[in-house]
Amino acid sequence: MRMDERTCALLLLAVSILVGVFSPQLALLLEPFSLPALFVVVVFSLVPFAQLGPRELIAVTPDVVRVLVWQLLVLPMLVVAIGTLCRFPSPIVSLLVVTACSGALFASPALAALLDLDQRQSLQCMVLSTLLMPVSLYAFLWISSYESVKISVDVEVYVVRILIYLVLPGVLFCVYRAIDRRLSDQARQHSRGFSRWAAVVALAIFGIGRMNGVAEQLTSNPAHVFFFLGLTTVMCVGMLVLTTIVMHRYGMGEALTAAILSGFRNVGLGYALIGEMIGPDLSIYVGIGLLPVFTAPLIIKLMADRRIWMAERSATAS
Repeated sequence: MRMDERTCALLLLAVSILVGVFSPQLALLLEPFSLPALFVVVVFSLVPFAQLGPRELIAVTPDVVRVLVWQLLVLPMLVVAIGTLCRFPSPIVSLLVVTACSGALFASPALAALLDLDQRQSLQCMVLSTLLMPVSLYAFLWISSYESVKISVDVEVYVVRILIYLVLPGVLFCVYRAIDRRLSDQARQHSRGFSRWAAVVALAIFGIGRMNGVAEQLTSNPAHVFFFLGLTTVMCVGMLVLTTIVMHRYGMGEALTAAILSGFRNVGLGYALIGEMIGPDLSIYVGIGLLPVFTAPLIIKLMADRRIWMAERSATAS
């Protein structure tokens, strides 16, 4: 099998996580640049969608609404309910809420395409879940922590971070859309290629920087790291499986599309909005949560490539 550009990019991201864990000095060096790098990721991740019209990006159809309600309302409610019934400490429930309320990965449409799922629905849900996540995130942090969240979450800082990481990239995207229409096809292709790799490199910097706290904890308190690894794994797998079961009644295609959107969350963006306001453990939790986010797309891509390769080989043999 031949390794294409997308596979190389996913491999780079997966390797960057290991580099961050096993190269603490590099992780420490890049940690101050992790959030600026995330801003770059958000900006350049929007460039490939410049040619799409508003209806292609945002559509309030029954299918999209169903996935969004499940993703940003029902799943967080289940997380809070389970946390309460199990008597988890409020800080732990807050960490899980950040995962459950974060928008879908920017790579969700690409993952949907690899699995022959509804790429357009995936794109629309990704855009809308990202725009709505600040409301869901704050509401469920308030519900899970009761009065304490009112004290710990600075609303003014929260709003400023929303403006920086969501509104400003949206404005820049609108400006670029106007420029993109005047570009030649060749210039547009160069722009797309540059934006893809700029986003990949910036995401690698973000991932390595976020591993600084994880590397320190792995040395001083490894049990803490493995506990968080268990939480993130259970959250990811649990949301994938539960979503598939619940949405199966609408067809396996939609169930798997919703599962990708619900299981793989943009926890980095959730951290950018909340940061240290709910405690220092969020940084470590998000760093560990990047493990499935950075490695699962590569595994899915390799499985899809192998399936295509096997089909082509079988066709050639026959």
